Amino acid sequence: MKHDYHGKPASLSARLMRVAMRYKKEEKQEKAAELEALPKKELGENENKRLPEFIAPGDVTCFCVDGKNVFWIGTNEGLWRVDESEKDELDRMQCFRANACMFDNNVRAVEPDGSNGVWVLTETGVSHIEMRMLSVEHKANLHSAMDERIVQRRGMLSSATWEAEKNKWVPHESDNDGLWTALVAMGDICRYGVMKNDPKYTPEQVEHARKVATRWTEAILLLEYIPSWKGKVAAFVRYNEPGTNRASKGYLKRGREGKLNIPDVGPTGFIHAELVPADEDDWAERDAVPEIVFRNVEGYIARSYHVTDPVNDPIPFHDGVFFKKVYDPDGKLVSVRVPTSSDKGDDLPGLLTVDSSLEIPERLRRLYADEVDPATGKHWGDDDIVYKCDTSNDELTGHYAIWQLAYDILGEDDPELREIIATIAERHARDFADNDYAHTDAGGQPTSWARMTREYYLNRDCEGYEDGPLGTMILLQLFKVAHHVTGNERWDKEYRKLALEEPYRYADLACEHYERYENKIKEFLHNEDLDSETLFPMVVKTMNYSDTRMAAIVYYTMSQLEDDPILLEKFRRGADCWWRLEKYGRDIEWSLVYQLMYPDEEKYDAFGRPCKDVLAWQALRYPVSSREIFIDNTTRPDAREEDGMLWYKNTEKPIPYAVAMDERGGTGTDFFHARQGRWDNSIGVNGSYNLIMPYWIGRYNGLLKEESAGGDITADELEEILRTQ
Repeated sequence: MKHDYHGKPASLSARLMRVAMRYKKEEKQEKAAELEALPKKELGENENKRLPEFIAPGDVTCFCVDGKNVFWIGTNEGLWRVDESEKDELDRMQCFRANACMFDNNVRAVEPDGSNGVWVLTETGVSHIEMRMLSVEHKANLHSAMDERIVQRRGMLSSATWEAEKNKWVPHESDNDGLWTALVAMGDICRYGVMKNDPKYTPEQVEHARKVATRWTEAILLLEYIPSWKGKVAAFVRYNEPGTNRASKGYLKRGREGKLNIPDVGPTGFIHAELVPADEDDWAERDAVPEIVFRNVEGYIARSYHVTDPVNDPIPFHDGVFFKKVYDPDGKLVSVRVPTSSDKGDDLPGLLTVDSSLEIPERLRRLYADEVDPATGKHWGDDDIVYKCDTSNDELTGHYAIWQLAYDILGEDDPELREIIATIAERHARDFADNDYAHTDAGGQPTSWARMTREYYLNRDCEGYEDGPLGTMILLQLFKVAHHVTGNERWDKEYRKLALEEPYRYADLACEHYERYENKIKEFLHNEDLDSETLFPMVVKTMNYSDTRMAAIVYYTMSQLEDDPILLEKFRRGADCWWRLEKYGRDIEWSLVYQLMYPDEEKYDAFGRPCKDVLAWQALRYPVSSREIFIDNTTRPDAREEDGMLWYKNTEKPIPYAVAMDERGGTGTDFFHARQGRWDNSIGVNGSYNLIMPYWIGRYNGLLKEESAGGDITADELEEILRTQ
């Protein structure tokens, strides 16, 4: 199923994009001396007229005007590029700062390089800032090539670092392996969807796109199959400890009712309560016979996995719940909990054992079985696997999005893949439906962050109050996608019950997201009279920005699958709640998704720009280099900083300020944050999901049209830039 934008797409063409190389002065002594010797010039009348209003003439330390009349301005707060001929007003003044472009912001000299860029001398270094002509498609393909070459770890895409002593890039595991991989896969699946239906692409290009998208998809599916848990596990009956996302210490005594004071309705309607047992005597922490239940764990999805190679694939035991696969004396695969220092997970003691004998599809097993253990020379086996549990719903939403896209696009030509997706979706949906809508770990208790239960979201003093509108949308996403890929009407009934019926009505809960943040602030300040205008800057400072990415994924799925006009209207109201803040963020993901929620109506950001144009602009301004280098924008002269956030200057009301993606140290969702990027000097790159996903979905769903596809940077050159920048 596919619901496209019905307006005129934003047009993209090749443009000049920044590529900066930084050198210590001793590495470029001759160039440093040449720049140092440049004569100091006074600003003329024309240069004074062209100065941005936030730069005073006395702040200019040096300047030059190149052969195309581009005005480069050096200050003690970085370098500025002024080009009034730029098509987009937002590009006419661009900022270049340490550490991404220079080693420090104290610019001492600047001169044209004769080819659109400049050489820059600062207090501690020399930089060559080139302006290279690239299309967004070429840039996105370069980043996909970097994912293939240096970021992937058996198809998983989190990040990689350059380790000089090993003279190679080393990919790393992340707590959110599945999410990062899913985001890239969403984009690369849509790349294949675009290319296979456009005759301008060669068969070789189409086949390469298919192989890349399939590999990422298989890696995500392997996380879903790798636990291979079979059947049910014995469990205590515990309640959600008030104010936490953990199970109670007390368990239900045998034969007792165990009733909790849960309201008959809610959490929809801003309802929350102190959830405690109606009778404390029903529960005990020890020395009482427990009520034992058996809970279905088939369909459990892992967070990440490792092979037992401590040198090349170290396991972060301190940060989570891990299981090791082994064969029992009867030759059956089981998983055994590895003791760790982590306190995550409930009822998950060391040596806890769970049946892991469900079969993994062979094409997924090959992702690890085709690799060789460098210590033994043998291929990795099933009993060489260690995987991470306590999976969260921010992981799960990426899996559900991939089920829909891979089933619809890759599955057209790959019926085996469709069957693999449908099988795990059926198991996983049953796992949630059988366990009160919680992802249930091997101890029979909900995971910390995938307990999508009424009990958790009704709990007054925990994060469930703010999480509810998003968490329950992820739950709806699960059953919507499960019905789509399996055809099982049970999942459509579950979906509609949870969306529309009491005591759930989660489609209505979706539109409470923003106001719940306001309510928590009013409660914290003990002031119910605060209005939205007063609360707005407080919401900006307290918002969980990582949630905005997950929400974008959920709402994208719903924009593609939902046809019911009643539910569509409710989900659009939910998207409106997120847009109350996102409209200021010039966010590449939400500019895409919000427009797709309204495919027949042009949508605009807070500054009157069409969403599709914001999407196109940020795609153009996404860094050519995906290296994560720290940038501190705290003292930028065009903004003011307050509590770590950037704001527009001299406005009647506080307006948060989001800079272009190539002017901040991170390309994620912290779009108002003044300081972003790696604080240390390590050389690290990410999977570039925040270009690959929105760009190719924008192409696939008709928001973007690429007018040119070329560029003058090769994959080899970009890899060298990443290593030496």
